[in-house]
Amino acid sequence: MSKSLVEENRELKQQIKALKDQVNKLTAIIKLQQNQMFGKKTEVIESVVDGQQSLFSDDELAQLQDSNVSITEVIEKQKKQVVRHRKAKVSGQRTAFLDRLPQVDKTIHLTNEDCPKCHEQMKKIGNHLYSREVRLKPAELYCVNLYQESYKCNDCDEDGKDIIISSQMPQSLLPHSYVSSSILAKVAEYKFALALPFHRQVKLWQAVGLPVSGRQLATNIITVSQTYLKPLYDRLTQLMQGENVIQMDETPFKVIDEAKNTSYFWATKTTSEFSRHQMVIFHYRNTRSGKVIGDIIGQDYPGFIMCDGYGGYSNRLYSNARFGSCLVHIRREFIRITKLLSKKQLKYSKALHAVKLLGAVFHKENGLVYQTEEEKRQQRITHVKPLLDRFYQYLGSITSPQGRLCAAIKNALKLRTRVYRIFENGQIPLSNKSLEGEIRFTTLVRKNCLFAKSVRGAEANAIYYTLVATAKTNKLNVYKYFKYLFDRLSNQKRSDIEAFLPWAEEVQQVCHN
Repeated sequence: MSKSLVEENRELKQQIKALKDQVNKLTAIIKLQQNQMFGKKTEVIESVVDGQQSLFSDDELAQLQDSNVSITEVIEKQKKQVVRHRKAKVSGQRTAFLDRLPQVDKTIHLTNEDCPKCHEQMKKIGNHLYSREVRLKPAELYCVNLYQESYKCNDCDEDGKDIIISSQMPQSLLPHSYVSSSILAKVAEYKFALALPFHRQVKLWQAVGLPVSGRQLATNIITVSQTYLKPLYDRLTQLMQGENVIQMDETPFKVIDEAKNTSYFWATKTTSEFSRHQMVIFHYRNTRSGKVIGDIIGQDYPGFIMCDGYGGYSNRLYSNARFGSCLVHIRREFIRITKLLSKKQLKYSKALHAVKLLGAVFHKENGLVYQTEEEKRQQRITHVKPLLDRFYQYLGSITSPQGRLCAAIKNALKLRTRVYRIFENGQIPLSNKSLEGEIRFTTLVRKNCLFAKSVRGAEANAIYYTLVATAKTNKLNVYKYFKYLFDRLSNQKRSDIEAFLPWAEEVQQVCHN
């Protein structure tokens, strides 16, 4: 009887321990979710002790972390006097801005020109500038009637027929439609640069008198993308495949007509340094399979691909490619651990120490001085590599890590070879954050618009995302660029496509921000 009670007691203790572990795990998940939803988006770690550095060295901290000895660190705090220095206002900015605008003079006339004392009419002696303000001119529609001239030669005829020559008329973007190039350019800017869905745009267009529906706007956007923009998009994709270093990532997207619940936009980007052209290209696919990579950049792509740790980026599938790894993604796993810790726990946190070691890597990278790709690579080997080596040596020194820390360390060690690609090519960036920034805006469009109805709509989204992001990276005004394209693409020859790329000389002159 007593034996069964002992066994039952042991089982109950095991169950209690398992339940406590599960509660701790769920609590950690909830805290992470709350932090992601409501916390700061920055990944900067606050100081453990305000205004002070730890009294222990990094080696001493490592020893303390593996010790069961309780250490009390005595810190004397000093009151700080915060002095805020206001930046001096730059004079003349408002006047310079107002001077650039079209000027309209308006005089407020005296309502009664009679003298209040003798009631005789007074004489005007002058006026002065009282104030200046910017006013908005509401949008308005107008109709342009294009007339075609015809000429007849009075001295010639051809087989008894008059010779009549007419002027060459431009082809309309969408014949017999209310939507002209200027309107469609604004529709595209609203949707793909300002994240304003078609059903909300309809109210704006109807307010100025344009009788359109959301379905009409969507249909026109898709038609123009497939008819006129697709060759430009294909040329950008071809140029991307010729780059030596490509940044790559993917993000989910919902398409109603697809059988799968989740489809994806795959994004590629050239590096901000040493690339031939600045490009960001989005590709729609209904799968996250690694086979998509070869479809996008070529099965035998021989360059460097900067990516995260997703298994689809595999040398088994692409033996010629050399994959890098985003150091920010590696750091992020350690930062998530620190978000779960109290300030007291942070003092001895191995995850926080790993974050600080990576912070030194980023700081040193930002301070490098170089002119060429090779100079940057050499500078990295000299100044950055010792710091990165120190980070990995520290991870190797941690004995018996548990839970999330164990997973973060395994992830970092698994990607070590890819991280060290930065010492093979100076063009490879330390992180993929610039591409993540481009993708982040598409998620805003996705939240506002929720989904695409058809595959054709999703593919049109990819084309417009590409043109908007690439225009911005080349410092173009998005509306001006779309209008430039829509005014000319319907009348251009296929061989002229190079003239419409964002870095073309005339495009830069006409559409520059």
